Amino acid sequence: MGDPVTISSRTGGYQNLSRFRGELMGLAMLWVMLFHAYPFRFQVRILDEIKSAGFAGVDVFILLSAMGLYVSIRRTGGPLRDFYSRRAARILPAFWLVVGVYSLWLRLQGRISLTVAAWSMSTLYYWFHVPGTFNWYVPALLAFYLLTPLYVRIFDRCPRKEWMTAAMFPLAYGVYRLTIPLGINYTEDFVNRLPAFALGILAGYYLLEGRRLTARHALTWGLLALCGISLEVLRRLHVFYISPCYVIAGVLMGFCLLAAKGISRLGEGPRRILRLLGSCSLEIYLLNVIITREFNTLAPLLDRGPRHLFYYAVVYTLNILLALLLHRGIEAVRSRWKKRAAA
Repeated sequence: MGDPVTISSRTGGYQNLSRFRGELMGLAMLWVMLFHAYPFRFQVRILDEIKSAGFAGVDVFILLSAMGLYVSIRRTGGPLRDFYSRRAARILPAFWLVVGVYSLWLRLQGRISLTVAAWSMSTLYYWFHVPGTFNWYVPALLAFYLLTPLYVRIFDRCPRKEWMTAAMFPLAYGVYRLTIPLGINYTEDFVNRLPAFALGILAGYYLLEGRRLTARHALTWGLLALCGISLEVLRRLHVFYISPCYVIAGVLMGFCLLAAKGISRLGEGPRRILRLLGSCSLEIYLLNVIITREFNTLAPLLDRGPRHLFYYAVVYTLNILLALLLHRGIEAVRSRWKKRAAA
């Protein structure tokens, strides 16, 4: 991959995406959790609109993850097996532990078979549309990891990197349209987020090159956001249908840059909380998916009132606390393993 590349010491603009990456992930995780609280309503239109758009937190994750992947490949180099092993070591232990325990519980209840449990643990269930499985995000994230080295190689050789990134929008939509006659359109959550992935790679490139957020760049992201908003207006008017993921992709870079700017103005206390949530966002997400699926099981035990405020206050607090413990436990085991391997 050539000589090691260091990140620019500048602040602001694209550098804020790296400086506050953990905080942005924490903010995105809270947004996803709000979205997953399906029965809850603020009963204030603008707030409920923000809540209903909470799936966009996943797009924020994908952009930031792709940015980190690009930086990792360019800075560390080395064999691909090292790149993949680092990614797998971060994702799979938490995934196997949470999904494994939950699958065992479902099996003991007679709700799934051992075959379904095995598919769930393999992470391949999403690609084969296995009934009874859940959680599309982790299999899709692993697919993005698998795709990254090839995409980065093509990206680095491309003289028109912005045009290559822009081309991912119609390309992803074309692939999605192709999945419909092939009967594999259940992969849409992955396919329709390819533009978010491409934007993250571009952000990583800008970060390492020390690019400034110039007026021209700001205009570009503003025009792209306008395209996204226009798609949403046409979608709501039923002029045509397109996945909301393309609407989100249009505003995504501008949103992340503005959110990072806002986070930079927060005090250290709020930033520390968001950073903590970001550090264990995977574990929070894995547990939150289960809480969301088991609403009918858990709600009768805790529900107080039609808006479910007490229920979500309790289960989401437990969700975060358990995720923190799980993350620290896994990191402690991983640290001991590394020390033994180095001894």
